[in-house]
Amino acid sequence: MLGALGTAFCLTFTLLMSEAAVASSLLDRSGATTRRFARFWGTTLCRTCGIRVAARGGERVDWERPLIVMANHQSYVDIPVLYAALPVPFGMLAKRELFRLPLFSAAMRSMRCVSIDRKNRRQSFESLRQAAEQVQRGSSIVIFPEGTRSADGRIHELKKGPFYLAEMASVPIVPVGIKGTRNALPKDGVLVHSAEVDVTIGDPIDPDKKGHGGRDRLRAEVHAALVELSGLAAAPAQGEVLDDARG
Repeated sequence: MLGALGTAFCLTFTLLMSEAAVASSLLDRSGATTRRFARFWGTTLCRTCGIRVAARGGERVDWERPLIVMANHQSYVDIPVLYAALPVPFGMLAKRELFRLPLFSAAMRSMRCVSIDRKNRRQSFESLRQAAEQVQRGSSIVIFPEGTRSADGRIHELKKGPFYLAEMASVPIVPVGIKGTRNALPKDGVLVHSAEVDVTIGDPIDPDKKGHGGRDRLRAEVHAALVELSGLAAAPAQGEVLDDARG
């Protein structure tokens, strides 16, 4: 299923599954049924749109315990791909704009997704604290630590906020490299295309590094893992870009 037809299917199917997720959350307050719907949504959407997902790795991950999954971000398609590829469904830390549609917002909240306003520093930290408490209560979460989708296909610098969350939650970080979703739907695209997508799950990283220096070292370690797992190039750091421009 290609182009406009694929896009129409994605929107319609997502709306229908959002309705089902909200209804299931009223019947099953634990959220387990809703999370199973999320996995069905991701798997079905990818299969129908010709997005072939090959997942590997994760043998050393204890999926029964709460985790913070950190993945690189290439496309909106990353979201259904992760629901299809990961062995258990997760909540997500997602930008506030995705919560503006009432039905979709209700479905996301029922899946333990947490809204974050990246333009409001105080609200962002409160969202991180809320997400950390949710993880500590046993609900794992997915984060895209680049903060936004990559426009050039490279792995960009990771934001600091997710590593405050990791420090507060004190649970392992599982790095996940994604490659190929940009071919299905690039950042500025509107039409969904078929694509081959590779998802590689890395070994868990223990966030035992405290304080500013510790968070920076952890951020660098996760960034290096995402570059290695995805097989994508790392974008120059902001300072390096300025130096290149001056040169």
